[in-house]
Amino acid sequence: MSLKSPISEEGSSRTRASAIPSVYDTYLCREPANDVSMLIGNGPDEYTALLRTLQRSADYFAEKYYTRAVERLQLEIARVHMQNKRWDRAARVLVSLSQTLSWRRDGWWVLLEEIDWALRDCARRIGDLDTLIAVEWELMCNYLTPRQDWYYDFSKAIDGIRTSNPRPKSIIRAENTLSCISASFAFSTPEGNVGVSLPSQLIVTSLAHTGSTPIIISQIKVAFQGGVKGFNIQHESTEKPEASTSDGLGCLHRISLQKPSLDATSLPSSPNFSQSSQPLVGVADLEISSGVTKILSLDHIPRDPGDVEVASITLCMSEINFDMEIVITEQEQLYQETLWIKSTSGLLLKKAKAGRSSVVKILPKPPKLQIQAHDMSPNYFTDEDISIEIEATNEEEEETNVSIDARLLAHSGILPMLRWASDGEENSREIAVEDPLDSRGIDSSSKSIGDLASRANRKHTLHIQGSPVAADYYLEVKARYHVLSDPETPIIKTLSTKIAVVMPFEADHSFLPMVHSEPWPSYFNADDLDENTKTDASEREVAKGLTQRWSLTSRIASLAKVSLMIESIEPQVVEIHEGAICSINPPSLDAVAASMISPNDFQVYDFVILAQKLDLEDRRSTFLDLRLEIKWRRDGFQGPPTVTYLSVPELVIPFGEPRVLASARNGNVPPGSIYLDYFIENPSMYTLPFQLTMDISEQFAFSGPKDVTIQLVPLSRHTIQYTILPHMKGLWISPHFRVFDTHFQKSLKVNATEGMRIDKKAVSIWVDADS
Repeated sequence: MSLKSPISEEGSSRTRASAIPSVYDTYLCREPANDVSMLIGNGPDEYTALLRTLQRSADYFAEKYYTRAVERLQLEIARVHMQNKRWDRAARVLVSLSQTLSWRRDGWWVLLEEIDWALRDCARRIGDLDTLIAVEWELMCNYLTPRQDWYYDFSKAIDGIRTSNPRPKSIIRAENTLSCISASFAFSTPEGNVGVSLPSQLIVTSLAHTGSTPIIISQIKVAFQGGVKGFNIQHESTEKPEASTSDGLGCLHRISLQKPSLDATSLPSSPNFSQSSQPLVGVADLEISSGVTKILSLDHIPRDPGDVEVASITLCMSEINFDMEIVITEQEQLYQETLWIKSTSGLLLKKAKAGRSSVVKILPKPPKLQIQAHDMSPNYFTDEDISIEIEATNEEEEETNVSIDARLLAHSGILPMLRWASDGEENSREIAVEDPLDSRGIDSSSKSIGDLASRANRKHTLHIQGSPVAADYYLEVKARYHVLSDPETPIIKTLSTKIAVVMPFEADHSFLPMVHSEPWPSYFNADDLDENTKTDASEREVAKGLTQRWSLTSRIASLAKVSLMIESIEPQVVEIHEGAICSINPPSLDAVAASMISPNDFQVYDFVILAQKLDLEDRRSTFLDLRLEIKWRRDGFQGPPTVTYLSVPELVIPFGEPRVLASARNGNVPPGSIYLDYFIENPSMYTLPFQLTMDISEQFAFSGPKDVTIQLVPLSRHTIQYTILPHMKGLWISPHFRVFDTHFQKSLKVNATEGMRIDKKAVSIWVDADS
């Protein structure tokens, strides 16, 4: 107010000042002439003092966060510079102010006009072409009040200013200016599919002043985030629009997007250049008059699934003397709330889908290639090689190019090897799974099928090596293909199936001692007690120790739901502990002959184990680790047999303690009698006395010593024989024979051999009813 107050000569001011107190109270605020008397005149001191005062005021209001007051003071500072012909300083203040101006965001257009016209004046005087182009573009917007004596023609924005090479080019971000042309984008549907046409609209509206010269957009660039390729629309005068609104201000143009045609001489030399990565191109009439809206309708072909979002829209203007680009990246400006649709009465507005119309979700293209797995069994067995026939059928309308990947998934363990029937062994590999979570990302084997005609099919066999352990595997067969007419759109078809690998057999075992008929080495014969020797030919140890004979009975049960042919069963020695040798033989060849085992059935196999100590003086127990090698095949299968190994629990053979064995056989004299033998063994190096007692029983009569004492020298054994005459037949009888070691003062357990059973009290003998 003080700057706008009329300032008269000093005398008249004093006269007026003396007269004012009678009308106004001036004790709080002096008259402007008295308050800023130092500013009277136009000297450099007054200019500097005024700038200092305005800047101090701006700093004060900035500390209080009075943003609009600070912006107003900055405008006053720029005006002071302009009044003093300091155009460059004024331009710097106005450019800085314009970049962060709240008046533009809040719609204070009157104040924005003041800055724009002041900035235009400064930019033309100092030749700042970038600033001049930007402010001329903003002054074209009809949000601002047009000047009656001004002709708005953006193509003449820098006329009268000398330009230099290169050609001036200004790049303006839409969020930093009030654009006279708006551009937005909208997808017609919230979801789309890979390879399926996706309709959309690009809406360009002119907000220029009425009567202004039409603006020609030389090119519009649209970029996306996601699996939709960007496109460029170039200006070209075309035929009339496809449809228009009733007032003629809305025009619908249908755009056909094509791949760019590049000559070999125009291709970039960069090694990373790919023509497939170039944006699509189209043409349209991009000359836009004031108030006109151009709706560019176009279709996209998504390439990859996922969310697609409009990243930016760039409006390119190429005038006679300069170039300019308006870059729109703010989603609020890119978003279009309505869509234009054709009707019998012309173009009509329809509300866009819920959410942001500039975002669309691209789903994978529904594959029409079918994958089937044939010849699969409900259950597979450990160690059994698996063959699965994979059939691919092309139900697309066009010829396709197909490749197949196969992989096995498991929670843990070693994954079996995969290979296709036509692949060599070098194309398969074994995959060790270290982390159960990482096992799902390991590819195993792939095969290229090649071109597949429509409605054609092709079969390939996948071989899976037998798994040594029972586990649940998941076979994933993934077909990657594309139609030959569209090689840039990959399509995936996945087949997942469970492969349950189970054990074909389970076994339980009984391990019983047997009587070894060969004589033991004599304690009184020095030749039998020699040290171990080695043969010169083989350098192999010769066993000189005690020998024991044992019976291993294996009860093999089938866990399969189909009949299996067992071709052979052979026990194998995995490891022997504590200095001994071992041999295993079946009691007869018929015991291990090939046989068919039905589901939930079992078969019994008997084996005889001979274990001998290497050293006669070695009294340690021997531990045997065995396994059963079972060769089997499915019923009707003609290929090689499958080999399955069943481990046998560790077997313990004691050699250092005295023991008692019982053996029974049918006798002839008297008829119906049973010969019962007891073998007392002393493998120690001591002479041991034993008290032997046979108790009387109501089940039988016996012939033999009832109570006797024997002495066993070291490394010896003694046989006591009884003849048993049962009183009844067809039942188990239990002779109670007691052996007491008088030296160590303990009773010895009587061990049953083949054909007998044992309980907690004694061994039992079966009396045959027909004997």
